[in-house]
Amino acid sequence: MPLRFLPFFLAALVAGLPCVAFAGDGASSPEEAAQRYFRAEAQFDLDALKAVVDPQFVEISPLGEVDEHDKVLSFYRPDQKVDAPPMQFEPYAVRLHGDFAVISTRATMTMKEQSRSMTVGLTARRDADGWKLLSAQYTVFRPKTAPPAGAKPGG
Repeated sequence: MPLRFLPFFLAALVAGLPCVAFAGDGASSPEEAAQRYFRAEAQFDLDALKAVVDPQFVEISPLGEVDEHDKVLSFYRPDQKVDAPPMQFEPYAVRLHGDFAVISTRATMTMKEQSRSMTVGLTARRDADGWKLLSAQYTVFRPKTAPPAGAKPGG
């Protein structure tokens, strides 16, 4: 680079530093946004939840109910905190599409020696503060039942 352009390059670099340094503490990846979301839910940390979900966030509950942003947040007020069993998450599958991402994982919780699993699908969007979640959908795995007596395998 010719030296005559060096002052312009340095000025542009310095001008960009405040944006980088003060861009907020948003999630640096879609996976981190999902992890923050699940942690905030488990801890009933309303501020952390607000920080990681988009204002137009929507959740489809394990029961199939569609809950908008404010209703979702209302479930996690500290005065409503309940002890929830810990959840284990399988590795996240993340598909990036520019500033959008689709995230999938399987979550399993164990209660009284019974395990329940569900698939969780999330969408995220990158903005100036990092990654925020746009939606979450929970699909519960129904426990397998024994086939009826006399049923033919595969039939």
